[in-house]
Amino acid sequence: LVNETPNTSEPIIRSMEYEYPHNGYERISDQFLLGSDGLVCPVLRKGAVTRMVVLPEGKWRYCDGTEYEGGKEIEVSAPFSVLPYFEKIRA
Repeated sequence: LVNETPNTSEPIIRSMEYEYPHNGYERISDQFLLGSDGLVCPVLRKGAVTRMVVLPEGKWRYCDGTEYEGGKEIEVSAPFSVLPYFEKIRA
């Protein structure tokens, strides 16, 4: 991503709305994308061990290896020792 940015002028860290415009993601401020394929969802609630995540369309792999179909909101396990993230699965 660092090497691509000078050529594309696209930011490395992207809001959901930037990458998926007109899907109602403009108010999501507690998860973000790294490029187009990395979705980072930090846990912001003290003591929380799960996290609700809005997955955009497509297929996504959670950091524990579980695959999810996007286009919906899901709840994932997020113990203190894990920074929840997803990787977009490209066909």
